Amino acid sequence: MHLLSFRLPGSGPAWGVRDGGRVAVAGDTAPPDVATLLELPAAERDAVLAALAARAGDGVALDEVELLAPIPRPRRNVFAVGANYRGHVEESEHSAGPPASPIFFTKATTTVTGPGPVAVDAGLTTRVDWEVELAVVLGSGGRHLSREDAADAVFGYTTANDLSARDQQHGRPEGQWFLGKSLDGFCPLGPWLVTKDELPDPGALRLTLTVNGVVKQDSTTADMVFDVPALLAELSRFVTLHPGDVLLTGTPSGVGDARTPPEYLVPGDEVVAQVEGIGPLATTIVDGAR
Repeated sequence: MHLLSFRLPGSGPAWGVRDGGRVAVAGDTAPPDVATLLELPAAERDAVLAALAARAGDGVALDEVELLAPIPRPRRNVFAVGANYRGHVEESEHSAGPPASPIFFTKATTTVTGPGPVAVDAGLTTRVDWEVELAVVLGSGGRHLSREDAADAVFGYTTANDLSARDQQHGRPEGQWFLGKSLDGFCPLGPWLVTKDELPDPGALRLTLTVNGVVKQDSTTADMVFDVPALLAELSRFVTLHPGDVLLTGTPSGVGDARTPPEYLVPGDEVVAQVEGIGPLATTIVDGAR
């Protein structure tokens, strides 16, 4: 099942279920957004989704809606993981080798955006990099999760582009991972949220990213150092996880900062990130000078 958030012309944000080229719009009797849906008890949530799925073919046309991020504004920061692909570790001058345990950081809620433009202020960064990632969305939470409980906690997956201001992240003497990762709009998500039953093996998915039609990243989640259950189990040792939490699971090799010479995004660039079984997430870099 594909859940998406969107805006119809002349109206506010809405959400629904996609079936091919049509979308069943959640009505007034449904939760107001996907985040609220995920906070329902599982049985109630499933009943809402079943009712929507039953009439998905009678909904609005997909090409009539403006897609938003599946969860346009998460309840709290997006969790993310650094150095979690062996190929990326090998290409990076900032990694001595695969980490012994996951490296977690967060991105501000205001980074989250859907497909479409991302404004970049050259006064803040001139080294904008791309990172295609599998994003995990939780349907339940807790502390001290086992691998099995962690896998059960997953509701579904979406595609992420962990945009990064490398001059802030690595170029400052003290380093600024949070600021370098948290500029407004620097976490495109989408185009929709795919329930986990459609992707039963998240450890065998192809990830690709193109810039202006040129392939920059092409790998699989099999190259992860820590798989999805391991990441969630470790994170839950320290943080209580909640339904609706979003976790970015790392990026494969091919980032711009590791190239010779380095490559960075500029206004006009078209970036398409894709995870197998989910769909393309298209981003356009635009001038956001203030």
